Amino acid sequence: MRIGLIFGGRSVEHEVSITSARTVARGLVAAGYTVVPLPIGADGVWADPALGTAALEGAVDRMPGGGGPIPPSLAPLLEAEVDAAFPIVHGTWGEDGTLQGFLEILDVPYVGAGVTASALAMNKVLAKRLLEAAGVPIVPFETATRADFEEAPERFLARLGRFQGPLFVKPVVGGSSVGVKKVSDRSCLESSIRFALRFDDAVLVERGVAGRELEIAVLGYERLEASVVGEIVPGREFYDYEDKYLSDGAQLIAPADLPVGLAAHLRELAVRAFAAIGGHGMARVDFLLEGDTPYVNEINTLPGFTAISMYPRLWDLSGVPLPDLVDRLVQIALKAHQDRHRLDQGIRDWIAELEARKTTPSP
Repeated sequence: MRIGLIFGGRSVEHEVSITSARTVARGLVAAGYTVVPLPIGADGVWADPALGTAALEGAVDRMPGGGGPIPPSLAPLLEAEVDAAFPIVHGTWGEDGTLQGFLEILDVPYVGAGVTASALAMNKVLAKRLLEAAGVPIVPFETATRADFEEAPERFLARLGRFQGPLFVKPVVGGSSVGVKKVSDRSCLESSIRFALRFDDAVLVERGVAGRELEIAVLGYERLEASVVGEIVPGREFYDYEDKYLSDGAQLIAPADLPVGLAAHLRELAVRAFAAIGGHGMARVDFLLEGDTPYVNEINTLPGFTAISMYPRLWDLSGVPLPDLVDRLVQIALKAHQDRHRLDQGIRDWIAELEARKTTPSP
């Protein structure tokens, strides 16, 4: 079976995507699949598959792109004749539902969450509102659009007075902690909000949680399963972009040292959180643990697959090694694709029944 491995892309996580793709490719080959590289340059132009092969082999760490318009560059994807796609494009234009929607239009089965869940998880405010409605604990927050903030900055700042201690300021849409700042001095709050608005047209401000950062991997389709719990010990004040990708100072502990009952509760919350946004396939659910009180921080529907990434590491510790993991993800993609066709055919059959009633004379 031929699997189109889509990686690279326009987001700031371009190089991370290439590193993840190397791990996924190894797992797919070990599981018996044929890997078809489908690389996307950093400018969004789809690149020559030969460049993708070089990247997967470690000869290339970045694919700048060929320039020019994107549509003509789609030929490798359209001509690949793959049985399914494995997108490993982190961040915007890959993890936010856009690539998933494109693959839906092409009628190509693909690994990972669908359009709706992918888009919801990328939008921190929409995800929080759904989680809250489902009874999943979240960190208290306030949000404002750029237009509302610019109209009356003092009004939004006054709303934030209900929070004690430090605050976290984030763009509503985005990944890898880009644009995120921890604000301990309230005099820096307005400038931090304006900084976040450089990356999105809406801002999210959360109460700071002083606690442990925990992660759980989720996998499944009709029934979701949760892995053991992992822990991130930041090398900086919090697990920001520099700590993730530049300084390499964070410690990854798996499994996390937790009481059995609390670990089981966190795993149940991870499944509930992913189900709340309509997810299937895979996700990494991130928690903040304040004392014994957990909060779901965010849901990542296309987690990293690098050598140190928590998602494959947690499943390996849970008894699902990499080849089995990617195989299960591919099989979920094929089943989800079949079910979408079945539902579509059901709609067509119903319409045909209605049309038949219109043309059949009454007795």
